[in-house]
Amino acid sequence: LRDDLMTMLIAGHETTAAVLTWSIFLLAQNPTKMRKAQAEIDSVLIDGAITAEKLKKLEYIRLIIVEALRLYPQPPLLIRRSLRPDKLPGGYNGAKEGYEIPAGTDIFLSIYNLHRSPYFWDSPNEFEPERFTVPKKDENIEGWAGFDPDRSPGAMYPNEIIADFAFLPFGGGPRKCVGDQFALLESTVALALLLQKFDVELRGSPDEVEMVTGATIHTKNGLWCRLRKRT
Repeated sequence: LRDDLMTMLIAGHETTAAVLTWSIFLLAQNPTKMRKAQAEIDSVLIDGAITAEKLKKLEYIRLIIVEALRLYPQPPLLIRRSLRPDKLPGGYNGAKEGYEIPAGTDIFLSIYNLHRSPYFWDSPNEFEPERFTVPKKDENIEGWAGFDPDRSPGAMYPNEIIADFAFLPFGGGPRKCVGDQFALLESTVALALLLQKFDVELRGSPDEVEMVTGATIHTKNGLWCRLRKRT
């Protein structure tokens, strides 16, 4: 029961709350992108109701969510354990012969650093939801197939397949998060409803919003905002 409760609170609640927090934090610093998002919402949610078909048309809102996950992945660190001896490739500027991994080794993957690596992302620290619509390939990075939005036909959200595992907010493979689509959809709905009704401004400087990392990346003292009802 304890483990189930921890899973519910951390994986099913705190992660989504953190994604929405950082989405608002990023949008509040980019009024042009917020207005673009609200224009899309106004054109799609004419009668106010959200349906599955309308969610498909909220493309920019979905891109905002995944860009927030790129900059502030939840969780920022993934852990895998090697069940048997293996060998990992050296990767970019790594050991040419690769790395021997003994059985039982715990491997820590820094998703935060991966998502902000200049090897895989242009202007990696900038908030650019549109980046997920543009193919990217770097021939200098051996073994990386690049980013191709057409690699995963029918996907509503960019995923690890599209990015050839340079984008891993939910992990990948058979141990990938089982709730990824639900988390993305509920985040999209929540953000769309909020922006439909309110304009959001930060109270104070963005530099005052300190980041704390743990199981998730969250703010040290919350995110203080001013909401203005849209007319």
